[in-house]
This record gives sequence, C-alpha cells and structure tokens, in this order.
Amino acid sequence: MIKKVAFFYNSKREVARDFSSQAISFLKNIGIKVEPVCVNKGGKFSNHADIAISAGGDGTALYAARSIGNKKIPLISVNAGGLGFLSCVEPFDFEIFFRQVLEGKFKKMERFFLEISATSDKYIALNDCVIRSSQARAFNLEVKYQGDFLSSYFADGLIISTPTGSTAYSLAAMGPIIVPSANVLCLSPICPHTLTHRPMVLPAEGCLEILLPVIKDKRTKVTVSIDGQENFNMNKGDLIKIKKSDFSLTTLSPKDFSYFAVLRQKLSWGQRK
Repeated sequence: MIKKVAFFYNSKREVARDFSSQAISFLKNIGIKVEPVCVNKGGKFSNHADIAISAGGDGTALYAARSIGNKKIPLISVNAGGLGFLSCVEPFDFEIFFRQVLEGKFKKMERFFLEISATSDKYIALNDCVIRSSQARAFNLEVKYQGDFLSSYFADGLIISTPTGSTAYSLAAMGPIIVPSANVLCLSPICPHTLTHRPMVLPAEGCLEILLPVIKDKRTKVTVSIDGQENFNMNKGDLIKIKKSDFSLTTLSPKDFSYFAVLRQKLSWGQRK
C-alpha cells in the first residue's frame, strides 16, 4: 500500500513546476502524504517513502535515483524536461498511470548502479562515471579489469557507463546503445589519440581499476564526475575502483511501455525527410 511519496522536482523548469503543483494536489486529494524535494536546491528527503516520483529531465531522475539508493524504493520518472530517456510517462498521463500503480498494474525494470571507490570515499552512479581533464588536453589512464591489464588510454578522458547510461555521454562518444536489463558495463574513451581505441563492453561482475599515473604536465587537472552531478579531483598516483553495486533501482512503467519505442521516438529512428 502506498501511503507516502518522495516527490523530486526541478523548480527551474516551468513545465516541471506546473506539473509538480498539479501532481502533488492530486496525490494529496487521494489521501497520499507527499514529501517534496527540490533537486536544484540540493534537497534531501527523510529516508522513508513507499515510492518516489521525479518530475523533470533525466538529471532530476538521476538525482532521485541516487537519493533513494539502496532503500529499495521504486521510482516513477515523469518526463517534464528534455529528452527523457529515463522517463516512463508523460505529464498528461500521470494520474491515469498512478491509479494503475495503486491497482498493481505496471511493469518493473531493474537498473544497476556502479559503485566507485576512491581512497576512503564511495559513490554510486546510475548513468556513468566520467574521468576527464578540466582543460582541453589529453592525458594517460592505465586500466585493469579483474587484475588483468587492459590498456593505457591517452585521451581527453574515459567514460564508464551502465546500460542505463549508454544513451547519455557514452552515446555522444560513439558508444553502443545497451538495453537496461543487460548485465554489462561499457568503457568509452573520449577523443582517444590512438585511433584503434574503441568503446568496449565488459561483464558487469568484474572490477575495474583505473590509475592516473604521474603527470609530466602539471597543468593537467583531472576530474571524476558521477552522473554529471557529483565531482571530485583525481591526483597523480590515485587509483579508483569501479564495480557493479550490490543494489539496484526499480523503475515502474505502464504495462505497454516499450524501451525500443523510446529509442525510436527520442532518436528519430526510421524517419525520413
């Protein structure tokens, strides 16, 4: 039974603001307690909810996903933003779909997180972990997979993405589109200076070790970005470990939801002009 909703919204988007106001009123009118969380103001929620709703673009959904993390709270993502690859429902369909959820009529999709370990800190990412230079210059990264040396990359950076994140930065770097249910991760170099370096798909059960060797050019600053929302610096000699997290995110969608229909719509597949 759903008694409380954690409602994540982006107050900078007019569409999201308008939808959030209407949706919160609807939820309260049917007897559900709502805890609003404004993502662009760094809002936090009280760690207890029966379900979470995100109203905005994919950035809002990513913020919500990492906030509910390992709490086993399912997420409904409403497209009140840009492309909306993570969205399952449009604002005008929300009330009908939510009533279906109350009746147990929905489809589940499991999406795994990455766990990123850096010194004493740990982070989780639903989309990707991106290691890149803060300047327009290439640098070296040494990568191992399951203790086996994979390669040394000389590039502007490296993207480690989940299947969920394959339609984000990795796609722009010519990485493959991977269905969210696949148990793999993808390495996509950013502008590699070795032309034979291409995106690589690896089993998600293995552990990646990424070393930033001593940098001869001290002007090069390297940043690690988690889902494009949390950032920290990587210093020479630093090692980060990336693996599949022990927990996953459950997203809810209508019974007739099709991931391939989303791809066709968002990427304009099959359209000729």
